[in-house]
Amino acid sequence: MRSTAFIGFFTLVLAVPAAAQNLPVIDDLVAPYIGSDTPGMTVLVTGQGAVQHMAGYGHADLDTKAPMTPDSVFDLASVSKQFTGTAAKLLIEDDLFNRATEISEFLPDFAHYGAGQRPVVVGDLIYHLSGLPDYLDETLFDYRADTSNAQIIAWLAQAGPAHPPGTRFDYSNSGYVTLGSLVAAAAEMETLEAVLHDRVWSPLGMAKTRLGAPVEPTAAVTGYAGSDGDFEPSQFMTVAEGDGSVYTSIADLARYEKALATGSLLGTAATAELFVDGQLDDGTAIGLLEEEGYGFGWSVMSGQGDAIAYHSGSWMGTATVYLRNLDTGTSVVILANGEDFDPVDLAFEIAEAVDG
Repeated sequence: MRSTAFIGFFTLVLAVPAAAQNLPVIDDLVAPYIGSDTPGMTVLVTGQGAVQHMAGYGHADLDTKAPMTPDSVFDLASVSKQFTGTAAKLLIEDDLFNRATEISEFLPDFAHYGAGQRPVVVGDLIYHLSGLPDYLDETLFDYRADTSNAQIIAWLAQAGPAHPPGTRFDYSNSGYVTLGSLVAAAAEMETLEAVLHDRVWSPLGMAKTRLGAPVEPTAAVTGYAGSDGDFEPSQFMTVAEGDGSVYTSIADLARYEKALATGSLLGTAATAELFVDGQLDDGTAIGLLEEEGYGFGWSVMSGQGDAIAYHSGSWMGTATVYLRNLDTGTSVVILANGEDFDPVDLAFEIAEAVDG
């Protein structure tokens, strides 16, 4: 059943300036990478949700010389996971499930999974503690572009665990595909895409955002592989939901970031919980065992410096990063159409330059 908390949700559309302020320091930081490490990129910088910089650099397509713009659409790759985490948190706030809910309650394929160990629960999926085997490992599973969530989950359920749940952190695309299907089942909708459109993208006015394929194919950038200015087209579109394949632009992500910064989507307290590190069954925080902790689709870091939440993504033809400084309120998003480019260091450099 859908919670009554949904009533009135379509009042959240957030305006974003058509022409955002440009910060020359960011132009200088980006310039060395364009045409060398990636054909192009788009960059968004916000402060407390307000756009400070939103610009495109280089080419969206090398043959046509089409320029990058804030409306250029990219595959987010693993940065998509924070949308799955947000959807899960929305349904937790609706009391449809919680982190201790056994996943078999919504996904009956797992009813007899992992005999002799505790059941896999929702929190295991969120925090990469499930122990599910890797469906992208071609030695284990014959994954194809048209392989559906249902096929992946059927295989996961019969393949058995790689390790008992709750015992160690193991970054898991399988876990987020499973979480995506669980969210759809709990919301009584056919797909995760339908849930995200209903609960996030449409209310926020993110008209160019979609899961699985671009809303407007002509707005999508051409992806490339290569470096040192030597690029060749690269693309592999898939239908699996939950771990990747969200297509969007920085103009749409500016609306999403404003909703996170202001708490208008989830509320301030629930939004903050997206960035809290998960724990193993013995109570040990993931961040004490790994270089970083993990929240609802976000890597999290805290300690001597500012508290940071971020996620990077890399897939055929795309490289992405979304960084949020939880202390200063500065956020940086970089979307590039060169799969061999690593934008993480650049995102941190931009954030440091903006924060001074």
